[in-house]
Amino acid sequence: MYENVKSLNYTKKFLQSDYDPATMEVVTRTNAVKSPTNSPKAPKLVYTVKEVAQMLAISQRAAYNLCNSTTEFRVLRAGGSIRIPKDSFDMWLHRAA
Repeated sequence: MYENVKSLNYTKKFLQSDYDPATMEVVTRTNAVKSPTNSPKAPKLVYTVKEVAQMLAISQRAAYNLCNSTTEFRVLRAGGSIRIPKDSFDMWLHRAA
């Protein structure tokens, strides 16, 4: 059995009439999964290259060069990411100051 389509935009009209931003916001908030690293209680264990650049007031390129050439503090590489352990960097920074 076939039925003729009465409106070309029937899908749009249905979606627009069902749309309720307040309901969507509540569902999003209740179903959100929070990362343990974003928790204010979790201590920060590593710095990013961008954070190191900001702390030293240098460009990000200079911070990458420092990370690639130094043996003064540890540098962790995982895939394409570079992370600097906080304890190692902080000790180096205090010795250099």
